[in-house]
Amino acid sequence: MQIEAFISRWHASGGSERANFQTFATELCDTLGLPRPDPATKSPRTDAYCFEHPVTFIHTGTQSHGC
Repeated sequence: MQIEAFISRWHASGGSERANFQTFATELCDTLGLPRPDPATKSPRTDAYCFEHPVTFIHTGTQSHGC
């Protein structure tokens, strides 16, 4: 997909960020000639490049988890 076609396709996408994010990112990778993210596995420690990678936020004295 050429850059202009990508921009045109996504220009009117609206505010559905959660619904569109993975498709947008995958098409962006294709447009830029980059590899697509890998599928997540049962071992988050080895999943370096995937969607929804689990992270731990360290706060003063507490921790919380997110993606």
